[in-house]
Amino acid sequence: MDQESKDKLDLNRLRARLGEKPRTKAGQIRQAWPDIKALFDAGHSLKDIWIWLNEIGVEIGYARLSHYTGQLRRRDQAATLGENVTASQEGGHVRDSHLPASYEVSSGRIPTASDRPPSPTDPLANIRERESRHPGFQYNSDPDIKKLI
Repeated sequence: MDQESKDKLDLNRLRARLGEKPRTKAGQIRQAWPDIKALFDAGHSLKDIWIWLNEIGVEIGYARLSHYTGQLRRRDQAATLGENVTASQEGGHVRDSHLPASYEVSSGRIPTASDRPPSPTDPLANIRERESRHPGFQYNSDPDIKKLI
C-alpha cells in the first residue's frame, strides 16, 4: 500500500496554490493577463489599467507594465501564427500561411524570399524593402519617347 501512494502524484497541493499571488511582478501580470487583455479589447487604455492594477495591490511602474504587456501580446501573436501554420499543414499539402494561395507547392512554382510579403516579426523587412527600391538617379539607356519632355 505504501508503494502505491509513492507512485501517485498528489496534484491537489499544486492546484491549491493557483489562487496565490506570484512572487514576481512578471508573474503577477501573467496571472492577470486574460483580464488585462479583456480590458484592452473593451477599449481601456494602458494608463487606466496601470492605475487599477496598483489599486488592487500589483505595485508596478507604468514603463514596466508596458514592457510586460508588449511581451505577452507578442507571445500571443506568435502562438496564433504557429496555430495558423499548423492548421495549414494539416490540410492536404504543406503551405506557408504568409504566402498567397497561388504560391502553393503543388502549383509547380517555387517561391523566393522576395515573393514573400514581410511578416510583422521579420527583422530584415526594412532592409528587403530598401533593396527593392533604388534611390537616386537611374540611367535608362533606352528611354520612352512619350515620357520625355
